[in-house]
Amino acid sequence: MATTTDTPRRSVADGADAELGRRAKKLRTRGGTGVQLGRIAVVVVVLGGWQLASGSLLPTYLISNPADVARRLYHLFAGGSVWSDLGITTEELLLGYVLGAVGGLIVGVLLGTWKVAAAILEPLLAAVNSVPKIALAPLFLLWFGIGLGSKVAIAAMTVFFVMFYNVYMGMSTVPRGLLATLQIMGAGRTTLIRKLILPQLTVPILAGLKAGVSFAMIGVVVGEFVAANSGLGYYVRNSTDLFDSPGVYAGIILLMALVIIGVGLITLLERRLLRWRRD
Repeated sequence: MATTTDTPRRSVADGADAELGRRAKKLRTRGGTGVQLGRIAVVVVVLGGWQLASGSLLPTYLISNPADVARRLYHLFAGGSVWSDLGITTEELLLGYVLGAVGGLIVGVLLGTWKVAAAILEPLLAAVNSVPKIALAPLFLLWFGIGLGSKVAIAAMTVFFVMFYNVYMGMSTVPRGLLATLQIMGAGRTTLIRKLILPQLTVPILAGLKAGVSFAMIGVVVGEFVAANSGLGYYVRNSTDLFDSPGVYAGIILLMALVIIGVGLITLLERRLLRWRRD
């Protein structure tokens, strides 16, 4: 009798859960559509205000206008002159980003588990991080030259500190009781890192990866501004020297597009890895 009674109750509960799930999905869909429409509206308002302000409130040589910038972007891609600069900046961005993220992750985990090394090295790392990266750019140029190496080094150092501090601070969230239990059971350092620490650090790592995209771009552009003969940063600097306002804005838009693409890829990875939290 108890089994017969419980079966309809479970069916009703399952049906209610399914209905709640459908309603929640419908609300998320509506909310996502509203967000997208809001973003489009903001872009339209900004572009419209920019177009109206150009030439009437501010001279065009200062702020250009969306129409001129769009024409410049079209000519850059149609003529093919931008592809070389775009490829060079993308290569510098990817190499610096990967090197800095991997290095920051490794050092953050090591110092988070090795307290003596952390006590020795943390003040030194904080001192290096306090130095403005643009002040170190000439030093990297002396070490690695005017080519690819110096830009990658600046970007990698910038991303390194972003990832390091995210991971290092995230180590404080690792359950010490569980860590001690696994150590008592004979788990080695590699097992602890792979089975406990890295899963626990998923959110800080993803936050560091997402923030690191824009910081990597800052490092690349700083290097290209200081000394370069190619790249989007060089194109922006050269356009500035020539008082070419549409060229400056076109270069900035391309730099923004690279960052948006990078952040979008990390967001997709985040949704995949953290799907269990939404469920």
